[in-house]
Amino acid sequence: MKFCKDILKNEQYDIIVAGAGPAGIAAAAAAGREGKKVLLIEASGQLGGMATTGLVPAWTPYSDGIRVIYGGISERIFKETKAKMPHIDKDRVDWVAIDYEALKENYANLLKETGVQVLYHTTVCDVVMKDERNIDSVVVANKSGICAYSAPVFIDCTGDADIYAF
Repeated sequence: MKFCKDILKNEQYDIIVAGAGPAGIAAAAAAGREGKKVLLIEASGQLGGMATTGLVPAWTPYSDGIRVIYGGISERIFKETKAKMPHIDKDRVDWVAIDYEALKENYANLLKETGVQVLYHTTVCDVVMKDERNIDSVVVANKSGICAYSAPVFIDCTGDADIYAF
């Protein structure tokens, strides 16, 4: 692929995650927690994907009807967000309303705690391939212009499989 102009190649990361919905945040935070240098790319101006931007009204059941069955980062975020809603019974695990602002705050705290760098208002617009099977870098566009970020590992949580499509 030829570009109209040279694209600035920014710093190298260990892992690049595209999409800051629940899956992308969990993947980025888990990698950051393991000491990896992680870049999380998000097309919108906020964290949470459809849970926040799409205004999903409630968490899907987190239980088998009796106890929580999801663990790890997901359970942590669920419990921390629910704790900020005093009108919700602390033992409730099914169809709990989502407080969007509390959820975004908890996601942001998790990413800060794990050292993940987030690029907001940034769209993945292409990939540069090393060879037929391996990606060298993702090309992104935002108000700073067009640039590329490299990593040995890319995780596509865009919801539309943007990296895979490119």
